[in-house]
Parts: sequence; structure tokens; C-alpha cells
Amino acid sequence: MKGLDVRVNELGLTAIRLHYSADPDKDPATDVGARWLDQARRLQPDPNRFSMEFEINWWVAAGTRVFPEFTEARYSKPLEPRTRKVLYRAWDFGWHAPVCLIGQIDSQDRLMVLREIVGREQTTRDFAKLVIDRCTAWYPHHVAGFEDFCDPAGQHVSATASERSESRDVEVLQALQIYPKWEHGWSRKDGRALIHQLLVLRTDDTPSLYVDGAQCPVLLQAFLGKYVYPPKAGGQAHDEPDEHNHPWADAMAALRYLVTGLYTALGLRRFRYQPVLKEEEPTYHGYGTPIR
Repeated sequence: MKGLDVRVNELGLTAIRLHYSADPDKDPATDVGARWLDQARRLQPDPNRFSMEFEINWWVAAGTRVFPEFTEARYSKPLEPRTRKVLYRAWDFGWHAPVCLIGQIDSQDRLMVLREIVGREQTTRDFAKLVIDRCTAWYPHHVAGFEDFCDPAGQHVSATASERSESRDVEVLQALQIYPKWEHGWSRKDGRALIHQLLVLRTDDTPSLYVDGAQCPVLLQAFLGKYVYPPKAGGQAHDEPDEHNHPWADAMAALRYLVTGLYTALGLRRFRYQPVLKEEEPTYHGYGTPIR
């Protein structure tokens, strides 16, 4: 049932999560529900407070959300892989919290983030073996195979003390028959711009990105408030997000590598330059109004 989640948690207790979208009259996908949600937002103007009270979001961090348009009700739902289509994996290396996201493109060219694997204080070799074991258990008969993406920084020599014997993270994966691809020239801002494009609603009122929140809890938490622009004096925010907020920033980094690797397949537009606007003297009609 939409908006209702019942599961047994790590302590063996049955946890029930009831969201307002379980009520058909409050489902944002309907006109009645959209009007109710708009009115509820007006009554609670603080977006962080609204996110906690209405969206059951306890992951709001201090700062400004990088993707404020993301809501769990609209962008999160259970997802199933397509058995005959390639699965895409995106890797973010690092000792503290390495991350691998597994996604796929559906029949309507939407990106489906199916699962996440988050490590803790692991070398690239150990984490890669964990990912291989998980993928073998989850997709034992997936004949279409995997295609991998990573950050070009994976070509650099690892600086962590635990991996000084390794030459490069990518070489570690290649030794395990994993051959990730990458494209140079992408900045973090470029990757975030592509994610914003995926979150824009289509003409059929559906987004181009879905996240399986039950299988990708860290990525979901990052979207809902753990991945933010840190605050600074004067009530303003910094221009770049906090990339040291592990593991949420690592999950977002992996998502950036995934969308930059697939941006042509997803029909996204890459802005390679910012046009320079020149100020010119206006030309006027005979009656004194400027020509547009």
C-alpha cells in the first residue's frame, strides 16, 4: 500500500511507518491531494519543520538543501530490475565510506536507482569484493551484465595509509575484472545540474528519476536533508555542499558519476559554456519605445 511501510527492524521489532499519501484524499499525485499539500505548506512555512512533521524526515541537517524539490512521496517507490537490460554501477572510492549505486534505465528512459552498497573503513579491494558478492546474490542470472562508472580521480594514486600498496583504485577494480568508465571535464556543479534536470517533472507529471528508498536509505536521506549547502554568517549559505558529510555526500558523488556517464542515454543536456551577454544601446521606434 502506498504510504504504508511495515518492516522488522534490526532490533527485531515491527516498525510501522504511515505517510499522509496513504490517504487517497491527500495523495499528491491527485488534484485533491495536491491542493491539500499546497495548503499544508502554507500553514507551515518553515521547509525544514514541514519536512520533519509531514514527510517524516528526521534527516534534516543545518543548511540549505541541495535538491529541495525532492520529496519522498513523489520520487521514491519500490523498483524492480529489468532482467534483460544492463545494470549500471557507480563507484565512489574512499576509506571512510565507499559507495556503489546500482541503477537501470526503464522503458520510458527514466533512471531507476535500485540499490546501494555503503562500506565503512574498507579498502577498495575489500569493498569491491563485497559489491561482487552482493550483486551475485541479488542478480544471479542477469545475463545482460553490468556497466561501471567512476570518478576520474580514481586514476590518481591512493593517499590513504591503508592502501599505499595499491597504485590506483581503478587498477584494483580491473584486477577483479571490473572495468569502470569515466569522462573528463565534469565538475561537481555539472553533475548536480544533471540531477536537477532529472527531477523536473515531465508532461505526464512523472519525474525522470526514481529512488527505491527501502533499498537506498542513505541516498534517500541525502536527498531529504543530509546533503546541504552549509550555512554561513548573515543567514546565507556556501556555494558548495559539504562533501565531508559521510556517507551521504559519498552517495551523492556516486549518483553524479552515474548521471554523467549516462547523460546522453537519459536525454540530458550538457551545458559546456555560459554565454556572455553584451550590453548594447537600445534602438528606438519613432514613438520612443525600444525595439525588442
